[in-house]
Amino acid sequence: MQRAVIDIGSNTVKLFVADIEDGRIIPIVEKDRTTRLGEGLAARDSGPSDWKRAAADAEIPVAPKLSSAAIARTIQAIDDFLKEARSIGAHDVLALTTSAVRDAENRDAFLEGVRSRCGLNVQVITGEREAELIFRGVSSDPEWSGRPILVVDVGGGSTEFIQGAGPRIEQLRSLPLGAVRLTEKFRDNYTALTEFLSETLRDSLKNYEIHGRRLIGTGGSGTTAARIVCGLADHTTLSQDAFRKLLERLRAMSLPERKKVPGLSPERADIIVAGGAVFLVAMEVLGAQQLTISIRNLRYGALLAT
Repeated sequence: MQRAVIDIGSNTVKLFVADIEDGRIIPIVEKDRTTRLGEGLAARDSGPSDWKRAAADAEIPVAPKLSSAAIARTIQAIDDFLKEARSIGAHDVLALTTSAVRDAENRDAFLEGVRSRCGLNVQVITGEREAELIFRGVSSDPEWSGRPILVVDVGGGSTEFIQGAGPRIEQLRSLPLGAVRLTEKFRDNYTALTEFLSETLRDSLKNYEIHGRRLIGTGGSGTTAARIVCGLADHTTLSQDAFRKLLERLRAMSLPERKKVPGLSPERADIIVAGGAVFLVAMEVLGAQQLTISIRNLRYGALLAT
């Protein structure tokens, strides 16, 4: 039976259509479109102290209203993906959304807009539920099934940290450390960004244990880094030093230069440094020398959970 998930994120809208056979996911279509729904995520943050408090408490600060332009772009993408999914036989379509919408003051207007245009009821999932689905998706990979892992998923608005051995989750956190949010907050001040991340993650990850576990990265910043370095994504392993050198290389470029880097989509060029910094600092704080990239993520978990 073909099923589809439309994942409405802070940076991109993603379509995933697959067959489910005996608990196995057989991908048919995977697409994404950058709509930057979460633009302006950091506009109302009054300063670093608010971020420290929010991160320490695993609370997401209130975001500004979603812009009308971002809403229009996103609804158009949802409508296009819905039509495509149905055209290939996926009539069971699940739509869900994460950080950008759950944080927005006008999220009801966005949800009603999708319902009116597309006839879809979008599920707004909590950070905890997002983490659970991400872990389930990663654990569906036979390579990691049942093995001790620590998953880091860097999105546009938030980052999830999930430790466990599938299907059992030992601990999880969802923090307001997404690539779009951090880019808007710190702009080109990489030193301030990494100092903030170091302080935040030392406190937030103090009970996490990497020894004896595989550190797995998911999300667009991770898969993009893998593609830039070696042209691959799924199961690519990057060392901490390789990640650091990549960010140094990208930071030295102008934005137009970054947009020409093979493996880096032009739409992600402005946020790749901030997204990559979350992975790098997490590796430093945890004492992890390697990060393995997985393309199995929230969408895989959502399909298995339906």
